[in-house]
Amino acid sequence: MRPCRTMRWVWDRTHRFRMRPEYSDEELDDQCEELVSDHLHKKYGQITFPISTEDLRLMVETEAESFGLNADLEQHGAEVEARTEFRRGQRPAVQVALRLAQSPNLENRFRAVLAHQYGHLRFHRLLFETNEGSWLSLFEDPPESLPRLHSCRHNSIAPLSDEDWMEWQAGYVCGALLMPYTALIACVREFRHARDLDLAALSESSLDGLALVRDVARRFQTSWDTARNRLIQQRVLAAADARSMF
Repeated sequence: MRPCRTMRWVWDRTHRFRMRPEYSDEELDDQCEELVSDHLHKKYGQITFPISTEDLRLMVETEAESFGLNADLEQHGAEVEARTEFRRGQRPAVQVALRLAQSPNLENRFRAVLAHQYGHLRFHRLLFETNEGSWLSLFEDPPESLPRLHSCRHNSIAPLSDEDWMEWQAGYVCGALLMPYTALIACVREFRHARDLDLAALSESSLDGLALVRDVARRFQTSWDTARNRLIQQRVLAAADARSMF
């Protein structure tokens, strides 16, 4: 069992909020694994991967007030793939770009966007909830002036950098939902054992590193980049370039 630091409030240096939640990687991993495992066990009586696209959709629907899969988001920018609207006294509303839901060749991208939006719904809703006096203690501005619409762009779905804390947290959740820690590490150990590899991080440009990314992407039904970034975050893969490849 890895040590897990609980969520704490820190100053928001982006100035969107007075304070914002800070989660450790371990806490996000543990919470996401528990959420996915509970959903799969209740529905199927067992936990197997990859989690289906339909189950990802159901998880988002459970957390959202409304969930639209036919949104035309091009008016907000060509790179916008989803939007989450946080509303006082209600659960958030989610819209996902029409092109993702209708294109079979974009299913892995669609899956990542669903998991990313779930991250916003589950871990950021508390920022907009009205629990007695919390507005004054958490936010500099009155509730009416709070940002409520959050747009998620193509290059922010599963980022490696943490320039935008909301996008980084939702992006980390994206990987943790699609590739839960325990199942991912079991996959990595199986791969290392089959190839008689030591425990050192693999270079992403090596033949073994490339093969591992391909194996994880196939096993968990993700894109190459989503699998790569998750392996780098878990220090299984050593990145040649710390920047995201999206």
